[in-house]
Amino acid sequence: MSLPIPIVSLPGVDDSYPPQKKSFMMLKYMHDHYLDKYEWFMRADDDVYVKGDKLENFLRSLNSSEPLFLGQTGLGTTEEMGKLALEPGENFCMGGPGVIMSREVLRRMVPHIGECLREMYTTHEDVEIGRCVRRFAGVQCVWSYEMQQLFYENYEQNKKGYIRDLHNSKIHRAITLHPNKSPPYQYRLHSYMLSRKIAELRYWTIQLHREIVLMSKYSNTEVHREDLQLGIAPSFMRFQPQQREEVLEWEFLTGKYLYSMLDGQPPRRGMDSSQRQALDDVVMQVMEMINANAKTRGRIIDFKEIQYGYRRVSPMYGAEYVLDLLLLYKKHKGKKMTVPVRRHAYLQQTFSKVQFMEQDEMDAKDLASKINQDSGSLSFLSNSLKMFVPFQLSKSRSEKIEPKDQKINILIPLSGRFDMFVHFMANFEKTCLIPNQNVKLVVLLFNSNSNPDKVRQVELMREYRMKYPKADMQILPVSGDFSRALALEVGSSQFNNRSLLFFCDVDLVFTAEFLQRCRANTIIRQQIYFPIIFSQYDPKIVYSGKVPSENHYAFTQKTGFWRNYGFGIACIYKEDLIRAGGFDVSIQGWGLEDVDLFNKVIQAGLKTFRSQEVGVVHVHHPVFCDPNLDPKQYKMCLGSKASTYGSTQQLAELWLQKHEPNFGKNTIANGSLRTA
Repeated sequence: MSLPIPIVSLPGVDDSYPPQKKSFMMLKYMHDHYLDKYEWFMRADDDVYVKGDKLENFLRSLNSSEPLFLGQTGLGTTEEMGKLALEPGENFCMGGPGVIMSREVLRRMVPHIGECLREMYTTHEDVEIGRCVRRFAGVQCVWSYEMQQLFYENYEQNKKGYIRDLHNSKIHRAITLHPNKSPPYQYRLHSYMLSRKIAELRYWTIQLHREIVLMSKYSNTEVHREDLQLGIAPSFMRFQPQQREEVLEWEFLTGKYLYSMLDGQPPRRGMDSSQRQALDDVVMQVMEMINANAKTRGRIIDFKEIQYGYRRVSPMYGAEYVLDLLLLYKKHKGKKMTVPVRRHAYLQQTFSKVQFMEQDEMDAKDLASKINQDSGSLSFLSNSLKMFVPFQLSKSRSEKIEPKDQKINILIPLSGRFDMFVHFMANFEKTCLIPNQNVKLVVLLFNSNSNPDKVRQVELMREYRMKYPKADMQILPVSGDFSRALALEVGSSQFNNRSLLFFCDVDLVFTAEFLQRCRANTIIRQQIYFPIIFSQYDPKIVYSGKVPSENHYAFTQKTGFWRNYGFGIACIYKEDLIRAGGFDVSIQGWGLEDVDLFNKVIQAGLKTFRSQEVGVVHVHHPVFCDPNLDPKQYKMCLGSKASTYGSTQQLAELWLQKHEPNFGKNTIANGSLRTA
């Protein structure tokens, strides 16, 4: 029978253990038959996986004329220390991940194999080969941290004999991987490596499409539609919405949770395995790109955790991420240091061309058994992508405003509602005044006769100004009946074009972390931040009349909902407000002014950033809808009021308790109680 791999039967060698004789005679066979035909020789176990292309590239970078003995350096287990007859400073190359010898090492050592076989001190063949190489070739296994990464040994406590976790950078950097004792796991690993190769080829096709688009621009030639679709440069503005309904909203995420306003999803939920794996892959690729030239630069950067982030999927172009990463900067050249750093990463995973093939029908059960859930395709990111700067539209460096220290000007329209104002100022004191945040508070106070609380409101502000004399706070009077649009327009007019404005309401509470996101997510002449805030249900309904302690940041289906229909809370630069056309001051009373401004921003060609904001909560309060409002405004007010009573499930339960008192008992008795 003809086999694709030649099998050599070594004379005088059997399968007896320990296999020292087998290993030494194998090296002798290589020396006698192939010494002048090859430059490098490898001895490996039968449960190792070898990346041939990476091995070739690695060995071609070395001089095979030198005596080199390569592999993962070993000293023995803790129990074996002092029992392997190794002198201080001596080592061996571990046999499992593979041992590589240059031609010169083999030439020097093999003539003395007989002597090495007669003078063995242990039953470990890799220890004895290392001893023989050191004695007669004059070298030992290379002392190098890099060898641990290139010749990967999967250490595990349970000794299952296979590599379970494939989604980590160690697997990607390695040349050999050991052990995989079961053939199905070798196929699984090989399938995963092929998927990476496919992803890499897709990445290069995207790069070629981009070059075609660029060359077409330079040569003034027509661009094919497919090239235009796939070759568009990385940008968060590849898709340009024309209407409010077309705006792609972002999901907010932390290291553990995902905050979403999707139908049927709870406001906060843990990430499922696929979402976690996708995020881990993205972070892993980012770190690989950051550390691509780590050796030359004399530093390495380690990933610690995701502080927070955003994600969304553009159906036409791909997945997009904004991640706030906590990293560890480790300098190992010169003055050694380890410093924690935070960086924003702006990332895209671009879709490649859709490919499909027709195939004969397969048995679904058989197919499912062959597909391993862990081997997914990786999307490679462009090395040219500037990960730590957002996609800038402006070309001038002077136009960029550093968000870290940017002052936030908080504008609060106010008429009546003294109790809510007291609550707001208490939160403002805790969040901004005590920690001395770089903010300015402008209360836009209506002086009309319909505001009976204005004297008390002015007095409250005076007390806070006396308590915090260095704080930047002021009351700006606004004449006429209450109009949120008018108040914000009057307040905005007090600032210059490069001022960052935060349109707020008196019934909100916010955190210091939100203020930083307000700065980071608002980019002058480019992007306006319209956070989706969490709105509380009536606590009397939620907690059955027992009002709990004021923990406003409890995100559950029972306590509230994401106010995805509201656009009134915004962070915007004054220049961009002017560019959009400002507020429609003809809108009186409550509502519509936010939707109007949002539409204007889109029409002005500015980018809108929409995501769940866990740092801002709309505190529940009784809503009064003035029947004298414009019919459209009145209808919106009633809808907003109805949405704040409680969740649909809880309201249904209350109705059933009142009208069908035996419903719950009967359902439980019949064993058909359903929970959402």
